[in-house]
Amino acid sequence: MKTKTKTHGRNIIKRGIFMAFIMAISAFMLIGCSGTKLSGDYDEEKVKTAAKEAIDHLVAGEYQECVELMGEDMQAAISAEVLASNMEAIAGQKGAFEEYKSSTVVGQKDKDGTEYAVAVIVAGFEKGSVTFTVSFDKEMKMIGFWMK
Repeated sequence: MKTKTKTHGRNIIKRGIFMAFIMAISAFMLIGCSGTKLSGDYDEEKVKTAAKEAIDHLVAGEYQECVELMGEDMQAAISAEVLASNMEAIAGQKGAFEEYKSSTVVGQKDKDGTEYAVAVIVAGFEKGSVTFTVSFDKEMKMIGFWMK
């Protein structure tokens, strides 16, 4: 029994490290950013649709499909297995996905003036909500992804 508890404890620590890593990547990508109006290079509905597509893949267990939506840097940092582990943790805490509750899109600029689109999607699950923050570059590749 102790082995199972140790393994479970390690898994929780790994999940926590992963979430901190994702937050750090997202923060790094947007360092020096300020919230702005969405650039004319982006279509708000397309950004929302792309973010929901990524989330849909996650809740359906299609982790590799979600990874394929990411930019090269994120693909190098995040595997389908890591996404699976984190989504299983969320499903364990929040239950099954039910609906999208709200969505917002804002523009961001980094310190070099590069513009990004950031979708904030609140998803309803059986036992609560999860907020997904998904950032996109102009090629509509995910460059940031955070679950809270």
